[in-house]
Amino acid sequence: MVDENKLIETAYVKHMSDHYKQASEELLHAYQRNKEAARHHEAGAFKAALHHAKLSKHHSFNAHEHLKDALVIAEKLESAKPWSNSVLKPPSGSGVH
Repeated sequence: MVDENKLIETAYVKHMSDHYKQASEELLHAYQRNKEAARHHEAGAFKAALHHAKLSKHHSFNAHEHLKDALVIAEKLESAKPWSNSVLKPPSGSGVH
């Protein structure tokens, strides 16, 4: 049973890591599209700037979704820990997470 729990936890951590990686890639693409939008805007190519701005927004949204999913997994992992509800956990409002 302990080995099974460890395997499940490992799978959750890998899945969470994949979400973080996807989020970082999406944020990179959003940044690149935003730079393109700014470059086109400065050149007066407003239609192209709008296109790149929309792409940037799309990538930012995707990154946000991946980060939300990673947070859900992290919360599931924390709640599954045997110490998560014990006195070892810092008191709420302590600033320690």
